[in-house]
Amino acid sequence: MSTKTVNLALNDLLRDLAKMQYELFFNAILDRQKEPKVRRSDVEDRSRVHFAHVLISTFTESGVVEVVLEALGEIGCNAQKEKFAKDIGEGSLTSVSNYGDIMKVETSGASMLTAQQDNLDFEGKEASYAMAEIDLVEMNNYKSTIKNVARQKGVDAALIAAIISRSCRAGKWLTGGWGGYDEKRQKYNTFGLMQIDVSPNGGGHTPKGSWDSEEHLCQATDILIYFIMRVKHKFRGWSKEQQLKGGIAAYNAGDGNIGPDGDVDSKTSNGDYANDVVARAQWYKSNGGF
Repeated sequence: MSTKTVNLALNDLLRDLAKMQYELFFNAILDRQKEPKVRRSDVEDRSRVHFAHVLISTFTESGVVEVVLEALGEIGCNAQKEKFAKDIGEGSLTSVSNYGDIMKVETSGASMLTAQQDNLDFEGKEASYAMAEIDLVEMNNYKSTIKNVARQKGVDAALIAAIISRSCRAGKWLTGGWGGYDEKRQKYNTFGLMQIDVSPNGGGHTPKGSWDSEEHLCQATDILIYFIMRVKHKFRGWSKEQQLKGGIAAYNAGDGNIGPDGDVDSKTSNGDYANDVVARAQWYKSNGGF
């Protein structure tokens, strides 16, 4: 298929967006914190063709591509993001997260405390890789569901798999889909493959779907995205990859426990949740077919 010019592809994109999608895209562009910025007075109450012209004038033809793809990702227009990328010859983006590249996130891997779950005598990224590989056979039972959710939500499938590995060892630690038994409450605190917090003293989430269903994974991934966005707006000066790592940590410990010093794991489980999850995700992406 022949590629289009950026100008033509952008005009086609804006023309084809539904009214609500266009409004969300319009606001996402105006809300950008980075320079250069589009001024509201230059585009408000003007045509979509004019908006495309202003975008290219502001960001240049080469720069506008990244801006448009990022905005489409933020508002969940993944099909439009994919089509725009293909139209301009950028190829498929289905494996790329809207929230940063998991392969570029710095990580120290699992702590010795976490590694001892499998009686490993080493820690760090190698320990995370080993535990991810140990869980691969069970993880493959959920691969198609994980990939479906990843496409819907614009989150890397490898990251979803890594959270499942860390949270419940791909289901091996669950009792009828439940985990984290609370002796005081005489009830379980967490639910499903991604172990959402259902405790009234914690997340207080109401589970959706069965423990291994697409509905559950969608709910849990939405919670993850919520925390990524909380961290993004809390620490605007961080890179997308730092914000992604912070969001992963917040999924475990809450965004109130993520401080500005960049040590996102200081209050997570075993003091390594985000670093371990990131390392497992990198293994699943490179070696697990996610």
